[in-house]
Amino acid sequence: MKRTRSLVPLSHDHHHALVAARRLRQAAQTEESERGVAVADFLRFFATETVAHFRQEEEVLFPTLRDADGEAGDLLVRALLDHQRVRALVAELERARAAGTADASVMRQLGELMVEHVRLEERRLFPLIERLVDERTLAALSLHPERTPAADTEAGSGGPVRGEATDELNATLLAWPADGGVREHVNGERDVLVAVLAGSATVTIDGEARLLETGEWVVIEKGRTRSIAAGAEGVRYLTVHRRRAPLQIAASTTR
Repeated sequence: MKRTRSLVPLSHDHHHALVAARRLRQAAQTEESERGVAVADFLRFFATETVAHFRQEEEVLFPTLRDADGEAGDLLVRALLDHQRVRALVAELERARAAGTADASVMRQLGELMVEHVRLEERRLFPLIERLVDERTLAALSLHPERTPAADTEAGSGGPVRGEATDELNATLLAWPADGGVREHVNGERDVLVAVLAGSATVTIDGEARLLETGEWVVIEKGRTRSIAAGAEGVRYLTVHRRRAPLQIAASTTR
């Protein structure tokens, strides 16, 4: 299924989630020791990949349909409920693992739910978003921009190393080899601090290039176009911005 470029990173996440979910579901049929290894692998995947993916959807993508009703509203509610159900089952797995067990029933439920959820988003919700939200608006969301190398260089040659988030802030450490970096995109809804920790990078804001070396930083205001290209020795830098408020299911006011 052809996907608009802006949503491709999230669709790639979905592919990885399907692989992880199927492995978890298959492992539910094995011995306790094998289940324990599978649970540890899945929890690691969830913490490093799925948590950020859910945040991108809840805080950046889903709000584009905030005022939608009918099918769009129904699908958003289903997707958000799925997120909460996944988190609840993950918490059950974590509790069981802390007690030294691996609950096969929870593993099966979680694996099946993840597969169903990915199918819901890929087959129904994402196509609907592509119909209802214009491509320029989607491009301005900057969904996982750091995962796409500048100038379409080799994918996977660099990107996020570690991320941390609180209720108020998101911080991400990124590393790129020489000539890698972030393609041009619109800096979305938040001002972003970019601080170079090692190496150098050329940060271009609204067409104006600026070289940042170790120990230097710049604040990129929301609404401005930016790109980042690593220098000859590569670059490691930190981005920090206020966390976006997630889209949530509100209680009905209808009486």
